[in-house]
Amino acid sequence: RWSRILRPLLIVNIPEGRQIRRAFRNIRRTIPEIASVLILFLLVIFLFSMMFYKLFKDKGMTKVEGTPYFQNFFDSYWDLYVLVTTANSPDIMMPAYDQYAFYSIFFIVFEVVCVYIFMSIFLAVVYNNYRKNLKTEVKEAIQRKRNLIDQAFDMMKSDVFGREVIIQGDFNQLLKKAMPNKSEQYFKILWVVLDVDNNGYIDRQEFHNLPDLMNIKITEVKPNLFERFIP
Repeated sequence: RWSRILRPLLIVNIPEGRQIRRAFRNIRRTIPEIASVLILFLLVIFLFSMMFYKLFKDKGMTKVEGTPYFQNFFDSYWDLYVLVTTANSPDIMMPAYDQYAFYSIFFIVFEVVCVYIFMSIFLAVVYNNYRKNLKTEVKEAIQRKRNLIDQAFDMMKSDVFGREVIIQGDFNQLLKKAMPNKSEQYFKILWVVLDVDNNGYIDRQEFHNLPDLMNIKITEVKPNLFERFIP
């Protein structure tokens, strides 16, 4: 049973969880960059908590459920933290409002500053930093792919009339190793599409398009038994 808590790790570590791992990496990179805004946000709640605690601790008020109303600092901080989510609004304000209506001004100012201003700033900072890290992640992935393609090209290249190119025979051997279930016709289609200038060779720039072509799903129509033996 103790292994159940480790099951979410399986989703991250399986080959199909590549996008989940990328999201986790971006979150890990984003957290240090938003830490300053988060700390400032918590400090603002801290200042309001001190003010509410000093203002209401000796008023003898109780909450709707009968518990003490801002009688210690930690409960005050927690109540205001929950108020940022509006989960206890307007219940947390009603005891003070029932005693003096102008006490509601303090709660309104807190909600305007923390909920409508600070939360908007915080969400904007989180979004901008996450988007920046995501762009960096995509750029790094593209660069890694280009480097691997260049390495594959350097291993297969041949010198033809002073040009570094890949001949069709080496190209077919590569694809047979990478995709043994594909037919010769499929390899010919890839070759014709990659050989843009129809010179019978594939240069480095044309070879860079190979991974994108391999991701395109092509349905091969194979002849059935009757068509094969009784044409």
